[in-house]
Amino acid sequence: MNIQEIVRSMGLQMRKARQLKNDRQMDLAARIGVSRLTIMKMEKGEAEAARVPLETWLKASAHLNILHTWNDVMQIKADPFDEYDKKISEEKQIRKARVKKQLNTSD
Repeated sequence: MNIQEIVRSMGLQMRKARQLKNDRQMDLAARIGVSRLTIMKMEKGEAEAARVPLETWLKASAHLNILHTWNDVMQIKADPFDEYDKKISEEKQIRKARVKKQLNTSD
């Protein structure tokens, strides 16, 4: 899933939650301190919605009681480069040990 698809999905969830709560875009906008146009952009999930500050998305989600849907998004995943960094570090240690051994045996 690319960023645009994620933003589109988030906007759709937000629209559904807002409609279930019987809020108008104008009402939600007033409650979280943004313009109706911002809410409209967020719900459409177009490219401009990706530029809406995270704080605005979180405020809207909290107001609509869908903040829990951010759990997967906000979880810190394991760094894919950790394993690589560990391997490089181990290789450096091995090289240092070899050099040290060679220096000790040449004495």
